[in-house]
Amino acid sequence: MARGQLRVLHALDVARTQLYHFMAIVIAGMGFFTDAYDFFAISLVTDLIGYQYYQGHTPRGVSAAINGIALCGAVPGQLVFGWLGDKMGRKRIYGVTLVLMVVTSLASGLSFSKRVGKNVVTVLCFFRFWLGVSIGGDYPLSATIMSEYANQRRRGAFIAAVFAMQGFGNLAAGIVGMVVSAAFLNSDTSNADFVWRIVLMFGAVPAALTYCWRMKMPETARYTALVGKDAKKAASDMSSVLNMDIPEDEAVKQLARQDQYGLFSAEFVRRHGIHLLGTSVCWLALDVTFYSLNLFMKDIFSNVGLIGTRDGDNPFKRMINVTALHTVIALCGTLPGYFFTVAFVDRFGRVRIQLLGFTMMSVFIVCLAVPYDQYWTKHKYGFAVMYGMTTFFANFGPNTTTFIIPAEIFPAGLRSTCHGISGAFGKIGAIIGVLLFGFLHAEKHVRSMLFVLVGCNLVGLVFTLLLPESKGMVLEQITGEMEEQQPQQDAAAVAAAECIQAVPV
Repeated sequence: MARGQLRVLHALDVARTQLYHFMAIVIAGMGFFTDAYDFFAISLVTDLIGYQYYQGHTPRGVSAAINGIALCGAVPGQLVFGWLGDKMGRKRIYGVTLVLMVVTSLASGLSFSKRVGKNVVTVLCFFRFWLGVSIGGDYPLSATIMSEYANQRRRGAFIAAVFAMQGFGNLAAGIVGMVVSAAFLNSDTSNADFVWRIVLMFGAVPAALTYCWRMKMPETARYTALVGKDAKKAASDMSSVLNMDIPEDEAVKQLARQDQYGLFSAEFVRRHGIHLLGTSVCWLALDVTFYSLNLFMKDIFSNVGLIGTRDGDNPFKRMINVTALHTVIALCGTLPGYFFTVAFVDRFGRVRIQLLGFTMMSVFIVCLAVPYDQYWTKHKYGFAVMYGMTTFFANFGPNTTTFIIPAEIFPAGLRSTCHGISGAFGKIGAIIGVLLFGFLHAEKHVRSMLFVLVGCNLVGLVFTLLLPESKGMVLEQITGEMEEQQPQQDAAAVAAAECIQAVPV
């Protein structure tokens, strides 16, 4: 006998786009705004930390540690909080990651020590590690919540919109850095200590503002029904969200019991092992490139003359120049890439966009690398345009789709865990990129590193072919939790869904 879809899940899938979808995007997305701000703001203030504590020049090892320590924390954060999201519920663990994010953002800016200098940087790295843990936990939970709240027709766009908040966080890091530096421009350079602290502490503001909203969101119906096996509560929660009566489906307990298998079971390996391999390797390959180019953008641009490196430059003036260039790249390359994905992911499909992104990133990085030594020092603005196109296709491509796909193709009881595993491999790739660029970012090595990034993109391109297309499909149909859809939709549910009234979440 074919297993049909539960009424409450069907009502979510056929619901028209309305207020609660946008509320969920904003609530989940503000976590990502904070994530991106905290990850990328540190690269902008590294020079100020070096000026304050290392006589004007940050040693390579220190720079790599400051930039990479949060990524090291993100790996266990994604694994642990992803697993807890499947065991204890998305909503409960979501709140824990947010509180940790606020506390560690503030603590990063308040990193002090009795002995200044290296000790301050050590304390900063300690809090940045735990900030990374909280950020890592936000990845699987945000993606899973949005995927389980979204309707079938626009699910890809909604998840992409959550991830697009990363672009706004990236942009905000540049703007805040520029404004704070400008405020101290005519002051004594010893005030550099205040500038980097203010920039880092600002990351706590958006996270704190969204905490109450997050706690008001009900648990997702898919978790409550398929994992928690509480059909009555799932129907009640979604009835209030959708402003309609959804009858309880008594078959849910049998359905959930039939579909239950563990991460290390032969059944999981048979159904999803190749998919987990594909999502993990693609994310790893992408993040080697993405974080290398973003975190060490100022070093690359200094080499081609886009940022001045004269000794004795005012550190605040240099900070303004770096953040201004960062902001222009975000406005012209990063944000449009996210917008294109939101617009086209449910038309073109996830796999096609990921293949396109890896291909075009490879093309543009080759164009940067081949004439790097002879050409770009004389055509530095052309270099910036090519660099911007690389970031565009990273975001209208694998940077967004590697976030979307794991949130759709794994079963409800393992969805957050598998997304966390995939994302953890991505952050391992980011750490590899930071370490390689951190120790080999001298001018003579940049060209070689760009070719290494091309190789990573090609690896991602090949492993993308292992992934199934999830465009336009019901989540339970993708994961095998529903063998086939009901041939006849419940007329009352469809009629009610078509007349949904928007209510606050």
